[in-house]
Parts: sequence; structure tokens; C-alpha cells
Amino acid sequence: MGEQYSYGGQAVIEGVMMRGRLGMAIAVRTPKKEISLHEERLQSLGSRYPILKRPIIRGT
Repeated sequence: MGEQYSYGGQAVIEGVMMRGRLGMAIAVRTPKKEISLHEERLQSLGSRYPILKRPIIRGT
């Protein structure tokens, strides 16, 4: 089996939003019938808040 890809998307008004592991993009059609594109790089919660990478011991 080859590489596994992790992509998802959903409809937005007059366009579509796609999201992957490292980024997201939104493409919408403007009233002038042009395509407007917005791309953004994403950071994981673990990279923003290093404490979330630590294991949590649960129990009584």
C-alpha cells in the first residue's frame, strides 16, 4: 500500500474549503465571477503548546 493522504473538505457559500495535515485553503467565486483563493499554513496544538505533548497519567 502506498502513502496515506489526509485531506478533507466542505462546501462554503459560493466555494469550497479543503484541509490537509499542514495547511488549509478556501476558494470562493466573487460577484465578478473571479476565483478568490486564501491559503494558510497550520500548526498542530502540540507545536503551539508543548505541554500537550507530555503523557497524562490518569486513574485513581
